[in-house]
Amino acid sequence: MMFLGGAQTTQNTDKMATDIQSTRNFGLDNLKALLSIVIIILHVTVPYTNVSIPWYFEPELPNETLPINPIITFARNCGMPIFFMISGFFVPISYDKQGFNTFLWKKTKRLLIPAFTVWAICINITPYPMYHVWFLQWLFLFCLLYALFRLITKWRIEEGKKLELTIVILVGLFLIMCFFTLIIRQKYYINQFIIVFKIFSFEPAKMAQNFFAFYFGILARRFDWFTPKSKKLVIEIIAVIIVTFIIREIRITEENYIGSRLDAILETSYSLFQSLLVIWIFNKFINKSNRFVQSIAENSFGIYLFHLPILYFVQTYTKMYEFYFPLKLVLIILFAAATSYLISYLLRKIKFIRNFI
Repeated sequence: MMFLGGAQTTQNTDKMATDIQSTRNFGLDNLKALLSIVIIILHVTVPYTNVSIPWYFEPELPNETLPINPIITFARNCGMPIFFMISGFFVPISYDKQGFNTFLWKKTKRLLIPAFTVWAICINITPYPMYHVWFLQWLFLFCLLYALFRLITKWRIEEGKKLELTIVILVGLFLIMCFFTLIIRQKYYINQFIIVFKIFSFEPAKMAQNFFAFYFGILARRFDWFTPKSKKLVIEIIAVIIVTFIIREIRITEENYIGSRLDAILETSYSLFQSLLVIWIFNKFINKSNRFVQSIAENSFGIYLFHLPILYFVQTYTKMYEFYFPLKLVLIILFAAATSYLISYLLRKIKFIRNFI
């Protein structure tokens, strides 16, 4: 009987695993895994460009430069909104299952505690704090606002209710986002970071697009907008991106009031529509996975937390080594990616720590 019971349990476990595999969104998993590596590449290469971002490291050897400013700009405009969208995508179900108190406690454990722990470690091992955990701080704030909204209004979109994503809805959300972006950018410009209490760091110019990317992810989960069904919508999104690109190539500059405001609108457009297109592509064409990619996706949070302190030491202590520059960058990227993944993987083996990362 014990043998039959064990066999039945094994069958049930296999069935549950199969059900999870069939319902899991591997497109988003694959995208998270890729973005984890992209962020490392971005942070490694930024010092070698003339993109004006406050940074912890400056190269000292001559001829160590990279003409990849457009790539860096694209990654920054597209990468973080995608992360906020994906994060928002999983929020409604978590809140439905957990309720207000449990939801906030778990977000505190998974966002604030790791953020402040890594921040505290960095201020003791580096000459100054590293504020890459700003994403976690703002993600917690967005989750808090969502939870308060649900608690106060008791309002919830019913499961299974559909609202077709159309170009009209996209343009409407885009115009709302542009309105708030223009208000904020009356005072703050891109790459201007604000430090509050020497703990919180944020870029006000990006607040509106990150906020709306997060809540767009919530709506996408409720209305099933990330399912790649409508080719017409994708064509419309691509058309908007092309038109935006053409307009920006007409040399819109920030040297006058109208040009700076138009540039803000177009940059915001890039943020929303490019993010949507990337997510659609992954859900449509890259929606299969394997254990290694899933492991990277599972450890993407830990990779994000640990990679920057590792990069600080690697780049600081190798900056005077003069050898083939592209190879040097590749080795730094591989070392930072492998080390941060390994640290995350090993720490997650500890049950207590796994509750936090």
